Amino acid sequence: MLSFLQQIVLRWKLFYLYTVFLILMSVLPINSGSSINHIFLVSIRLDYLLHCLVYIPLVAFTWIDKEIISTWTVKAFGWIMALLLFAAVTEWVQYFLPYRAFNINDLLANALGVTLGILVLTLVRLKLKK
Repeated sequence: MLSFLQQIVLRWKLFYLYTVFLILMSVLPINSGSSINHIFLVSIRLDYLLHCLVYIPLVAFTWIDKEIISTWTVKAFGWIMALLLFAAVTEWVQYFLPYRAFNINDLLANALGVTLGILVLTLVRLKLKK
């Protein structure tokens, strides 16, 4: 069983690894064939759904700091703004990369993923209070 300090260190490491993963997925020349852009699930392009889904876990890493989930503080608001900014910047950077393309719908899907993650975290927080 991990000690409390070891758990916090592990959570921070996971947070950084996942953040690096998202950055790499945003800037590496992958999906150049655009085959994923032609797959639709319930009239939603699969790549937009994936953009949304990969940002939901990022919000879960705010569990690193118990204060964030215990009350809505300025610190919690700062985390939310930082996550939304990160979601926007990872898409914006693609505008400057010749092998990637900026897409406003991807940006909206990133922000939706952060928003859904916040909703899930809020629901879990309320459930834990009971």
